[in-house]
Amino acid sequence: MATIQGFHSMDSLRTAEQIELLDLVDSLRAEGLSEFTALPQLIVCGDQSSGKSSLLEAISGVPFPRKDNLCTRFATEVILRRASVSEIRVSLVPGKSRPLADQDRLCLFRHEVTSLEDFATLFEQAKDAMGLLSVGGNAFTEDILRVEISGSKQPQLTIVDLPGLIHSHNKHQTERDVELVTRLVAKYMANPRSIILAVVSAKNDFPNQIVLKRAREVDPQGLRTLGVITKPDQLVSGSGDEKIFLSLARNEQVEFHLGWHVVRNLDSSDQDQDRDIVETQFLAESNFRSLSAAHLGIAHLRQRLSVVLFDQIRAELPRLIEDIEAGILSCRHGLEKLGPARVTLDDQKNFLVDLSDDFQSLCAAAAKGDYEHKFFADQSQFDRRLAAMIANRGMDFEEQIRTEGAQWKIVEGRSKRKSHRTRAEAVEDVLELLKKSRGRELPGLPNPLLVGEVFRQYSQPWENLARQYIEDVWNTTKSFIEQALQYLADTTVSDALLRHLLDPIMDERLKLAYAKLNELMAVHKEHPETRNHYFTDRFNALQRKQYLAKTTRMLQDAFERHGTMTGDDVPHLLASLRENTEVDMDLIAAESTFNAMEAFYKVAMTLFIDNVPNLVVRAIIASSLPSMFCPKSVFAMNPDLVKKIASETEEKSLQRQEISDRLRALEAGNDLCKQYAGYSFANSQAGEIDRLGVNRMVSFE
Repeated sequence: MATIQGFHSMDSLRTAEQIELLDLVDSLRAEGLSEFTALPQLIVCGDQSSGKSSLLEAISGVPFPRKDNLCTRFATEVILRRASVSEIRVSLVPGKSRPLADQDRLCLFRHEVTSLEDFATLFEQAKDAMGLLSVGGNAFTEDILRVEISGSKQPQLTIVDLPGLIHSHNKHQTERDVELVTRLVAKYMANPRSIILAVVSAKNDFPNQIVLKRAREVDPQGLRTLGVITKPDQLVSGSGDEKIFLSLARNEQVEFHLGWHVVRNLDSSDQDQDRDIVETQFLAESNFRSLSAAHLGIAHLRQRLSVVLFDQIRAELPRLIEDIEAGILSCRHGLEKLGPARVTLDDQKNFLVDLSDDFQSLCAAAAKGDYEHKFFADQSQFDRRLAAMIANRGMDFEEQIRTEGAQWKIVEGRSKRKSHRTRAEAVEDVLELLKKSRGRELPGLPNPLLVGEVFRQYSQPWENLARQYIEDVWNTTKSFIEQALQYLADTTVSDALLRHLLDPIMDERLKLAYAKLNELMAVHKEHPETRNHYFTDRFNALQRKQYLAKTTRMLQDAFERHGTMTGDDVPHLLASLRENTEVDMDLIAAESTFNAMEAFYKVAMTLFIDNVPNLVVRAIIASSLPSMFCPKSVFAMNPDLVKKIASETEEKSLQRQEISDRLRALEAGNDLCKQYAGYSFANSQAGEIDRLGVNRMVSFE
């Protein structure tokens, strides 16, 4: 901490109209919100040696190192704050990829600044602390040097100086350095609330300067990019290059919504001169004087930045508030999942009781199809709606049994498909089976056990279809349990609950479901038995249909032979019917057996379609879900199991603390935003009342 005499005030970056919003953003940053959500700021980007650091010094007054060769090796955040006491705080923000030991060491870095000259040693010591000066050390780093400058005339503003973009690697800058700088700059530029100062040096052709391409990638319409041309004094007056850069400055070559600006900074040959005087003289005498004065010189640039930053903050404030509120909800849900601190066995058991109560309520709602809870709100996660998932799979199962449940499908004509048979072919198969199953039955009567044997052949697919149905419902239920636990608790607790409690229960439920299915299938493996009158009705209907078909064929043949017929022909027709009566007693028995099987198949299929969903799926898997993990089951747990599930590591304690700190910062930021919104609304209302009052007085006069 230090007091600096004669420090650059930057009054141009602060007006009465803007001070409210700038104060708000500064307050949000002071609450630590910049660690959790993007806040408006100015970032200075450009290729290496494009004059970024000189530009930033001219804007902020901080004397950044300026050399023609490589100098900016890390991001430097200059945070300007308005305060009654002038002081400077210096700190390092370690990159997240650093080991924890290095992070702790860098967090302790401090450097006292008592004069402007101290900044030169500050940057050198920062490089040393980051390991950039050691032999074999990296040329660049993700660490950040943060300089917080407070003063009565300072604006509330953050400006970031970034390492220059590198075109290609060399012996001093490796491919890793190129990637690191590109990634670092891209991260800052991608912040939608950042104003990008794209610095372009007039010493090099602007199409070859990467910064313009990078700016277009993150800001395609150029809405938040302001181009800055540096080193215009390096152009030969009247040359083609000068004309090109004049066209660029007029926003004709690369168009930005915020336009372009031209500054002339000091170089190594005129370091002892007054910067502003040198710039003013150059701009007044060069061909750049043809541009609008508002787009020339550092003083006008500060004024433009003040307006641009104000507009950006005002435009982004609603989305910033939305981000803050979303972050608050996320933190609260994260804390709910982690639960309270759990040190003692009672703490752990109380936590599980509360968790099981929530889980039971969620499961009961899912099983009943009550989807009011926000857990079910996301339509893309339809598999959370358990009752709907099970009902839909049940309808699919019914359709499968009806269309795929029979081993062979009876069709009218011949088919090449192995699963298709004509009725005549099916009866022929039954006839062959009948001959192999003869007992002591009379001729024309089938073996009583034959209907059951044919039925078992035809219903053979039932078991596999039912097993797949049960497995699918079981997997759906298991997936629901996992999602519910992950929603209600953190990963450690949910995984422990699944591993030690719920997975074994679900495995046992699957075994019970298969055992119940075996019971249902065992009934159909015995001699068919039913009291359902539909069997008799169906059997008689099939018999009549068969007799009617034979009679119809005989009558059609008779009409085709005789043409017209009279009443005298009736005796001949009856005689023909008697003559055509089937004399093959085995065939009669086979047809009767097949009809009986068909009739029983319909009755048994209807029963099976009801029994599997109700007696297996619903009774064993779905309905028992809420009782698997409930307060009663928690009280029955032994202490060792409670500890396995509910104890927490030091890592979880730290995570809870981090989320709590983030929540406090977000809530504080949210309160500030609401206060600002209320204050702005009150001011606008007061202004409206004053305006109306004046109008009334004028009209009265």
